Amino acid sequence: MTPFESSRQQFPRGFTIIGTGRLGSSLALRMHSKGYQIRSLYNRTLESCERIASLTETELFGTFPARPEDLGDVVFLCLPDDQIAAFARKMGVVKNGPAWVHTSGAAPADVLLPLAPDGSGIASMHPVQTFTIKNRDSAFNQCFVTLQGDPELCVPLKKVVQAIGGRPLLVDKRQKTAIHLAAVYVCNYMAPLFAASQDLLDDNGLEVRARDLFGPMVRQAIDGLLSHSPQEVLTGPVMRGDNGTIDRHLQVLEGSPKWDNLYRVLGKATLELARTLENRDHAADNEMMKRFSGT
Repeated sequence: MTPFESSRQQFPRGFTIIGTGRLGSSLALRMHSKGYQIRSLYNRTLESCERIASLTETELFGTFPARPEDLGDVVFLCLPDDQIAAFARKMGVVKNGPAWVHTSGAAPADVLLPLAPDGSGIASMHPVQTFTIKNRDSAFNQCFVTLQGDPELCVPLKKVVQAIGGRPLLVDKRQKTAIHLAAVYVCNYMAPLFAASQDLLDDNGLEVRARDLFGPMVRQAIDGLLSHSPQEVLTGPVMRGDNGTIDRHLQVLEGSPKWDNLYRVLGKATLELARTLENRDHAADNEMMKRFSGT
């Protein structure tokens, strides 16, 4: 029996999705395309909900569930993090109700305890992915999806994840938070790095966009990081032990204290990584650390 067949038998009434933003829409469309029944859809604004309902052949849709019997066996709460607990309190315990699953990366399953005070039938299912209009049809392909909460619910959810093309990863509460934190480092923190790069170009009279100037270099660096360890792809003045270049960089940054601080913090982190490699000049590394520390 395939994961799809097994999970469909376990959830014969299908699924409800509350929140038809990017993630909720992608999940609804993907599950429908794989043969799952989307029993009902709900969203704060009806227009978005109605559009996805049409694409998934879902007859029950609206702004908020009106009757418990309109819900599927599993309700996915694809809501902003700060709305999940509020929804759970508003809905409260539903007698003989469905399983409840939120899709937040940061919040644990127990924010849903107002829906099930004993902790049974609640879980979190978080795709480690960024959802856009462009990747809506392919976002779940080989995407890791963390599952945390009631084990009796997470096991069949694992089959759902497999059926829609994802890679399920069972985690505990701390591991879930660690994954979300790690994702912030490699994804969210790239934006301020580009902002720093653009500011430095602008401040020095260069009328060129950072993404155009450094795009090929960034793509090559990311390709390297996706196939090798960070140490193997490390380049630049820290890797070379080039204190003269570090000095020139710091001179340019004298009028930009915000970016000077970021440069020093990242420089220290890069140097610590470089120090794990063999044949380093320890004296030069110590001098470099003094520069980054401002001593």
